[in-house]
Amino acid sequence: MICKECKENVEEINGRSVIIGERGDGFDWIFLCIQCVRDWRQRGLEREGNSPKDIKLKLDKEYPFLNTRT
Repeated sequence: MICKECKENVEEINGRSVIIGERGDGFDWIFLCIQCVRDWRQRGLEREGNSPKDIKLKLDKEYPFLNTRT
């Protein structure tokens, strides 16, 4: 699948489908590779004041890398 953010072609297992909005008949979805999801989450954790070490631990637990990019 193609990541909406970075345009990389990755296997579906290496990303997440994310709801970005709602429309009358359902939701608007995009696909993000795991690196872009991690980047997004990292920015949020930084804004919350987490230390770099804590951020890495949380990212590795919440969004581990499963396979390499294709």
